[in-house]
Amino acid sequence: MEYYSILNFKKEPFSNSPEPEFFFEAPKYISCLQKLELAVRLRRGLSVVIGDIGTGKTTLCRKLIQQLSFSPKDSQTIETHLLLDPSFDNTIGFLQATSLMIGVPDFEGQENEWQLKEKIKNYLFNKGVNENKITVLIIDEGQKIPENCIEILREFLNYETNNFKLLQIIIFAQPEFKKVLKKYANLSDRVNYLYYLKNLNFKQMRAMIKYRITVASNFEKSFDIFTYWGMLAIYLATHGYPRKVVTLCHQVLLMMIIRGKQSANIFLVRNCINDMYSPLFHRMRMAALSAILLISAGVFVWQETAFNINVSNQFSVPHIIAQVKELLSFSDAPASAERKIASVSPAVVAGNKEILPIQSSQALNANTTDTQLPAGNIVPVNPTVAAVIPESNIQEIKMPDSLGTLTMKQGRTLWKTIENIYGEATPEIIAKVNKANPHLNNKNKITVGQTINFPPIPTTIKPFKAGSFIVVLEKGNDLKSMYDLFHENTYKKTMSDIIFFPFWNSREGLTFAVVLENSFANPQVAKEAINKLPASIAAKAQIISQWDEKSVFFNRKILKNYN
Repeated sequence: MEYYSILNFKKEPFSNSPEPEFFFEAPKYISCLQKLELAVRLRRGLSVVIGDIGTGKTTLCRKLIQQLSFSPKDSQTIETHLLLDPSFDNTIGFLQATSLMIGVPDFEGQENEWQLKEKIKNYLFNKGVNENKITVLIIDEGQKIPENCIEILREFLNYETNNFKLLQIIIFAQPEFKKVLKKYANLSDRVNYLYYLKNLNFKQMRAMIKYRITVASNFEKSFDIFTYWGMLAIYLATHGYPRKVVTLCHQVLLMMIIRGKQSANIFLVRNCINDMYSPLFHRMRMAALSAILLISAGVFVWQETAFNINVSNQFSVPHIIAQVKELLSFSDAPASAERKIASVSPAVVAGNKEILPIQSSQALNANTTDTQLPAGNIVPVNPTVAAVIPESNIQEIKMPDSLGTLTMKQGRTLWKTIENIYGEATPEIIAKVNKANPHLNNKNKITVGQTINFPPIPTTIKPFKAGSFIVVLEKGNDLKSMYDLFHENTYKKTMSDIIFFPFWNSREGLTFAVVLENSFANPQVAKEAINKLPASIAAKAQIISQWDEKSVFFNRKILKNYN
């Protein structure tokens, strides 16, 4: 039995291998990935990504390779070649390795430098012009490129037609490579895209850890492993560098197994830090954390406690104060003031994925600070091990008076929109929608540009039967964006039948999901259905097995189909 199965994982959540499956779609990574892919497809030539050790360059590199060969069409038109170690003794060795890698014909190994360049140039011309293929050379550890090979790369970039570069080069390097760019201006002025990859902030690091846990968990067993203060200790020790975070979290999991724990608090994390780092490092980090806690405890005397955490401002005194009681109550035994919640609402993505994936309906802004948890994999829900949530941390969200508004577009009718949202367009439902829109003079003639308000009209149909599995393609809290996504995909020939599914519960609030029309008897069958979807949709699909027992549903059709 693998060690991680003890904690209900189907695979190792904190492996130090650059697995694309665990690629966390933080806004900075998504922005970089999208621009690199765009540069390749537009054949722009040279792109460079620079980042410190452990910032995720190699994982980003592997994810890019996966993206460029994701669809069958891409695998036939884009040829990607990865050079892991560019530290060659001379230019001949570099040219020979490049020739072998990209598949230059008639390569004998006895050619001189000029002959090798000519063969590479002719090969790239044939691939790019005659076969209309894109050849990509990705170089990892770019800081190891010898100076005499820099000139070779510059010459490669001169191989071009009137419209595009024949070879697309992407270099992932450590900060030392900045000196190379500064020294060789004839290379730096050919850089189409230059990105500096930085470490994660606390919010992003926390979301990354949760994402890895979600991906690695069994279908029916997913729960929070790290407490908030445990997360904070990890951040103080690692500064948000992904490699350090993964290494420390792996050690924490091992410590949990050894001690028979089901969660990791600040003290358990601290012990792992003691084992991994030097005494000086430990004293510095723990001194910083202790100072934060002492300040918090002092101010706590006169300030009210607000238990809910605003992660984007996690280091501010008011938010830390709100957590002091929880920290001081940490012990090896569960706190008596906690209560167990037997049913947990499914966490589905939207934009992602609390997380937002590369949103299919929205383009991610490179400067955005919101981190969302991507949903590229089947997400486990409703763990058999109940989630433990402090009573004071549970806040109910009231059901709103409206589902939201939609602006009518060309090709849409009010009747069909009502049917899509509520599952039916009965006279009773239509009457309630009309009542919610007194501004409409002629309700039988809706024109493009008119805004329609959709009231909450709960269904009385019983909720889903036990044991059924539902495939959620996308989920969000904005009616307009989610309905647009539904409408864009509902008539595609390559898509399975889908349903627009609005619902509400006191924990998640009002939510809109796009789901497959039929439910499934087990997760394996559901996964087979996902595999039949278009690749861009399947990558973000999730399997849900149960809903919050107090959820209120608004679509009648889906409940009839699922019962």
